[in-house]
Amino acid sequence: MPAWRIDWRALIEKNRAFAPQLLEQNIRRLRLAAPWIPPLNLMHLWLFWLRQPESVNEALWRQGVLAAHAGMLVFYAVLALVAWYLARRPELVRLRQLSVSVAVIGTLGFAALLSAIDQLVTSNITPLLIGCTLVALVFLHRPLSALWLFSLTLALFLFGIQQTQSVPDVLLSNQVNGLSSCAIGLLLAWLQWRNFIQINTQKQRLQAQAKLLEEQNYTLSYLAEHDPLSGLLNRRAFNHIVERELLRCQRTQQPLCLLLLDLDHFKAINDRFGHPLGDAVIKRMATLLSSQVRGLDSLARLGGEEFMLLLSDCDREQGLQIAEKLRQLIESQLQVVDGKAVAVTVSIGMSYLDAGQLSSYESLYVASDRALYSAKQEGRNRVKMAAPS
Repeated sequence: MPAWRIDWRALIEKNRAFAPQLLEQNIRRLRLAAPWIPPLNLMHLWLFWLRQPESVNEALWRQGVLAAHAGMLVFYAVLALVAWYLARRPELVRLRQLSVSVAVIGTLGFAALLSAIDQLVTSNITPLLIGCTLVALVFLHRPLSALWLFSLTLALFLFGIQQTQSVPDVLLSNQVNGLSSCAIGLLLAWLQWRNFIQINTQKQRLQAQAKLLEEQNYTLSYLAEHDPLSGLLNRRAFNHIVERELLRCQRTQQPLCLLLLDLDHFKAINDRFGHPLGDAVIKRMATLLSSQVRGLDSLARLGGEEFMLLLSDCDREQGLQIAEKLRQLIESQLQVVDGKAVAVTVSIGMSYLDAGQLSSYESLYVASDRALYSAKQEGRNRVKMAAPS
């Protein structure tokens, strides 16, 4: 697409995408701005009430200004209450949109009306300029909505001054000035909208980057503590957990068991069927073990075909029962993996701490490794137990 052409579809989609933020901003601004208008109306009413008219035109002008400001006072007082209520009710989307539209149209209507009334005694159109400027700066408008609003305001203003301004030169001057006032309002509204889009686009981009960074940090944190193949804790993370559990068990006088599991003849599986099948065996092993452990237990893959399981608040008899159950489960469930008869078995070495017994992680690990070596020496596919030294 040429650089000078506008992608209207993309522009409309972007405008729609920011509709919720637009509405929220306008409600907030209406809630802040509306309460300031009634006091100003009261001041105008007081000043014009004190002024005594000296001619018929001035009397009509004074009467019209008083009626307009009285109407504005009631209008904005009601708007202030409505805005205060709607600021706490984000679910009332339709009513929020309606209140903002009424506030904008009413403000521009009063500005055009006051400027037309002023033509009875003066050529002043300051209310129109102030109204267009305030509406453009206080509220956010989509470009097409702004074009429609300020065009309607100009039409209303032109119609009004034709009824009240009888001097042709002044009428022409005010028509041109009214067109300029509405054009200034339209330009300010467009600049406001453009700034709003840029800020929110940048905010979305920053939020997306922050979310991506958070996801990446989570991934890095996960990878730092988990084995990528099995999804289990890695040795580094498991060591921290065991050290913490040892301190807790010593404080609460609870027993624990440490199981070291090693798949039998795993190298032969890799050599015979290939490493992809070996990886599948590791994954199946991790799934089976994970399905059996309790929520308070910790399971890790140390590397290769070795796994370790910490059984918290578990004495030696319970630990032996769990270890034997795991051995039988693996023997029965890992006969066939991915259609290959692998007949996987596991040897398990277990160490334990009785309630109130003190020991270090290193002593427990050495005892579990010694028990595992004993299980391997005695023919594999069995559970052996050793106490820490």
